[in-house]
Amino acid sequence: MSVELYKYSGNIYDKNSKLILNESISSQQFYDIYWEKAIQELRIKYVQDGTEFDISKKEIVLKELELLLSWAKQNLQNENLNYMKSRIENLKNVIITELCNEKDIFYIF
Repeated sequence: MSVELYKYSGNIYDKNSKLILNESISSQQFYDIYWEKAIQELRIKYVQDGTEFDISKKEIVLKELELLLSWAKQNLQNENLNYMKSRIENLKNVIITELCNEKDIFYIF
Protein backbone atom coordinates (compact mmCIF):
# COMPACT_ATOMS: atom_id res chain seq x y z
CA MET A 1 0.00 0.00 0.00
CA SER A 2 1.00 3.57 -0.49
CA VAL A 3 -0.28 7.11 -0.12
CA GLU A 4 -0.71 8.92 -3.42
CA LEU A 5 -1.85 12.17 -4.99
CA TYR A 6 -4.68 11.80 -7.51
CA LYS A 7 -6.40 13.99 -10.07
CA TYR A 8 -9.53 12.96 -11.97
CA SER A 9 -11.15 14.35 -15.09
CA GLY A 10 -14.05 15.52 -12.91
CA ASN A 11 -15.32 15.08 -9.40
CA ILE A 12 -14.07 11.83 -7.86
CA TYR A 13 -17.63 10.96 -6.83
CA ASP A 14 -18.89 11.11 -10.43
CA LYS A 15 -18.85 7.56 -11.82
CA ASN A 16 -17.92 8.93 -15.27
CA SER A 17 -14.82 10.69 -13.95
CA LYS A 18 -11.54 9.12 -15.02
CA LEU A 19 -8.17 9.06 -13.30
CA ILE A 20 -5.82 11.37 -15.21
CA LEU A 21 -2.89 11.67 -12.80
CA ASN A 22 -1.46 9.88 -9.82
CA GLU A 23 1.83 10.46 -8.07
CA SER A 24 3.27 8.47 -5.24
CA ILE A 25 3.72 10.37 -2.00
CA SER A 26 5.11 7.56 0.12
CA SER A 27 4.95 3.91 0.94
CA GLN A 28 2.37 3.33 3.66
CA GLN A 29 4.97 2.22 6.18
CA PHE A 30 7.18 5.28 5.65
CA TYR A 31 4.13 7.54 5.72
CA ASP A 32 2.92 6.05 9.01
CA ILE A 33 6.32 6.48 10.66
CA TYR A 34 7.62 9.80 9.30
CA TRP A 35 4.98 11.75 7.40
CA GLU A 36 2.37 11.31 10.15
CA LYS A 37 4.80 12.53 12.79
CA ALA A 38 5.73 15.60 10.73
CA ILE A 39 2.08 16.33 9.88
CA GLN A 40 1.11 16.27 13.55
CA GLU A 41 4.07 18.33 14.72
CA LEU A 42 3.60 20.95 11.99
CA ARG A 43 -0.21 20.91 12.09
CA ILE A 44 -0.38 20.27 8.36
CA LYS A 45 -3.92 20.58 7.03
CA TYR A 46 -3.93 19.65 3.32
CA VAL A 47 -0.88 17.49 2.60
CA GLN A 48 -2.08 14.37 4.35
CA ASP A 49 -3.97 11.16 3.76
CA GLY A 50 -7.71 11.64 3.27
CA THR A 51 -7.71 15.24 2.05
CA GLU A 52 -8.58 17.11 -1.10
CA PHE A 53 -7.69 20.59 -2.31
CA ASP A 54 -8.20 22.86 -5.28
CA ILE A 55 -6.42 25.87 -6.78
CA SER A 56 -7.67 28.16 -4.01
CA LYS A 57 -5.43 26.16 -1.60
CA LYS A 58 -2.42 25.90 -3.93
CA GLU A 59 -0.21 28.41 -2.09
CA ILE A 60 -1.06 26.88 1.30
CA VAL A 61 -0.24 23.39 0.01
CA LEU A 62 3.10 24.58 -1.39
CA LYS A 63 3.92 26.22 1.96
CA GLU A 64 3.01 22.99 3.75
CA LEU A 65 5.36 21.09 1.47
CA GLU A 66 8.14 23.55 2.33
CA LEU A 67 7.46 23.00 6.03
CA LEU A 68 7.58 19.24 5.53
CA LEU A 69 10.85 19.54 3.64
CA SER A 70 12.39 21.60 6.45
CA TRP A 71 11.16 19.05 8.98
CA ALA A 72 12.71 16.21 6.98
CA LYS A 73 16.05 18.01 6.78
CA GLN A 74 16.04 18.50 10.56
CA ASN A 75 14.79 15.06 11.57
CA LEU A 76 15.87 12.52 8.97
CA GLN A 77 19.17 11.29 7.61
CA ASN A 78 20.61 9.38 4.69
CA GLU A 79 18.13 7.22 2.75
CA ASN A 80 15.11 8.37 4.74
CA LEU A 81 15.93 12.02 4.12
CA ASN A 82 16.61 11.44 0.43
CA TYR A 83 13.36 9.50 0.04
CA MET A 84 11.15 12.11 1.69
CA LYS A 85 12.97 15.01 0.05
CA SER A 86 12.59 13.53 -3.44
CA ARG A 87 8.89 12.86 -2.89
CA ILE A 88 8.26 16.40 -1.63
CA GLU A 89 10.16 17.97 -4.52
CA ASN A 90 8.22 15.84 -7.01
CA LEU A 91 4.91 16.79 -5.40
CA LYS A 92 5.78 20.48 -5.59
CA ASN A 93 6.55 20.19 -9.30
CA VAL A 94 3.37 18.22 -10.02
CA ILE A 95 1.17 20.64 -8.09
CA ILE A 96 2.73 23.70 -9.73
CA THR A 97 2.32 22.15 -13.17
CA GLU A 98 -1.00 20.32 -12.89
CA LEU A 99 -3.13 22.41 -10.52
CA CYS A 100 -4.00 25.04 -13.10
CA ASN A 101 -7.66 25.96 -13.05
CA GLU A 102 -10.69 26.17 -10.81
CA LYS A 103 -12.01 22.79 -11.93
CA ASP A 104 -8.90 20.89 -10.83
CA ILE A 105 -9.17 18.98 -7.56
CA PHE A 106 -6.35 16.91 -6.08
CA TYR A 107 -7.05 14.06 -3.70
CA ILE A 108 -4.66 12.34 -1.32
CA PHE A 109 -5.34 8.79 -0.20
